[in-house]
Amino acid sequence: MLKKLRRRFVAIAMFALSIMFLVQLTAVNVINLYQRDSETKNILRVIADNNGVLPGGHDKENTISDFLNPFGKLEINVETPYSTRYFVVELRKNVATKISTDHIAAVSDQTAYEYAARAYRKGPGFGIEGPYRYYFKAGEEKSIMVFIDITRDLQLSFALMTISSTVTFITLLLILVPVWWLCKQALKPVEEAMEKQKQFITDAGHELKTPIAIINADAEVMELCQGENEWLTSIKKQTVRMNTLVKNLVDLSKLGEEADSKKHTVFDISEAVLDTASNFETTAKASGKTFTYSAARDIKYNGNEEEIRQLISILCDNAMKYTNENGTIKLNLYKVGKSVQIDVFNTCDYVDPTTVPKLFDRFYRADESRSRETGGYGIGLSVAKAIVERHKGRIKAVTDGTTAITFKITL
Repeated sequence: MLKKLRRRFVAIAMFALSIMFLVQLTAVNVINLYQRDSETKNILRVIADNNGVLPGGHDKENTISDFLNPFGKLEINVETPYSTRYFVVELRKNVATKISTDHIAAVSDQTAYEYAARAYRKGPGFGIEGPYRYYFKAGEEKSIMVFIDITRDLQLSFALMTISSTVTFITLLLILVPVWWLCKQALKPVEEAMEKQKQFITDAGHELKTPIAIINADAEVMELCQGENEWLTSIKKQTVRMNTLVKNLVDLSKLGEEADSKKHTVFDISEAVLDTASNFETTAKASGKTFTYSAARDIKYNGNEEEIRQLISILCDNAMKYTNENGTIKLNLYKVGKSVQIDVFNTCDYVDPTTVPKLFDRFYRADESRSRETGGYGIGLSVAKAIVERHKGRIKAVTDGTTAITFKITL
């Protein structure tokens, strides 16, 4: 249980850190893309305003905000014309009159014209055509289209994204170790408290067994001397209940621990289920109830056979206690894919669907008066759930209306 809790704490912590790093990673890359795009737009405007030529020198107006560029404003300087690959298409009365490809080697006049034709159909403003960012500045007499190759910017942005993602992933892996250690340290008080609780239950169970045994022995001696009477019968009945209760409490405490894989063996679960269920045939006949059970043949299962037998015994005993007079109990074991499915069905006088989720809670009893009559104390189903969870399985209760209930176990 503690290992499961620790894993859950680590998973929550790592999930929170992953979200934080993901937000940071996304912000860095989005800001980087926005910054590069803003710089490209700046240069496009300057070229368009300067009749298709990118001048050298500085232009204080062509800058990006300080917030997006913490290392200083990006300005067009004397090196910018030599590091920018662009071509220009001028139009007069919607006809291309001048095409300039002097600043780019990969584009011919014909190719430049084709890009301009596609951009023209999209209308004035900024846009993207292939690997080029363009600016279409429309005028009454003359319009101008400027295209800048953004391949290098995209490559650099992708490289930054790859590097930052890799660094983030490696950082998360490195953080996992201290997070695991810190979670372990944080859960130490809980672990100690749970160990003390288990030890207390175990010690108390052993201490209670002695007085219970003495009371039961004294009652038997008194019965021999004085003969049977209702008081001695009640004392003996209650000592049996107390002894069973103590045993269940100790078992439940032990079942809260992680399963010992060394005690797991491959066994014939079909045979184990049938053998355990057969012990309840006599009880069912004596109480006038119909009990049928079946299992698919030769189903092998890797688990603790003793605990699986205890699970079947608990479920059958529970069904016997709470089935209505002349009611029906059915137990069925079968294979579903790679899983083993066990269904235990029983009819009853009435079951409140709202109480079904609470049936596996410790000491919960849906019908207090019926529980007193049958000797139940609300621990059996808790033990059954603990056994199933130790075997990495699932157990649930399903109501068929309000007069029947089925316990479904998947192992």
